[in-house]
Amino acid sequence: GNLVVAVGFALMLAGLYTLRAPTKTAQGLLWGLAGYATFVLAPTLGLPPELPGTAAADLAQRQIWWISTAASTAVGIALIVFSRHWLMKILGVAILAVPHVIGAPQPEVHSMLAPEALEAQFKIASQLTNVVFWLALGLISAWLFRRKSDGQYHA
Repeated sequence: GNLVVAVGFALMLAGLYTLRAPTKTAQGLLWGLAGYATFVLAPTLGLPPELPGTAAADLAQRQIWWISTAASTAVGIALIVFSRHWLMKILGVAILAVPHVIGAPQPEVHSMLAPEALEAQFKIASQLTNVVFWLALGLISAWLFRRKSDGQYHA
């Protein structure tokens, strides 16, 4: 499952590279950080990773909030990074904040089966593995994209 997700995210990055191609392989790290912020960091601010047995709000509500948070984060980052006019950059910051102002759906009662220490370790491990994943994905995809666009890659 993780490989399928990685391929999907890599294809998304390759599609974005056609709009704004990295001129250096190291720029893939910035694309990877943007992916991490969009798909992991921003949604985690409202819906942190949960261990099995943890009480959670309605699944459909959480999925809607997660998708809208990821979408608004992507749009916000794009406006901040690629817009030239300062008003668009301010709009990007506002769009970033919207889902967090609205707030993520929360369970009526907070309860969990696992000890708090295990939950804290799980959250840290989840963040660390995701940041490594996104940085590696950004770097490798930029390297492959540049290699292909330079005509060095032969299938």
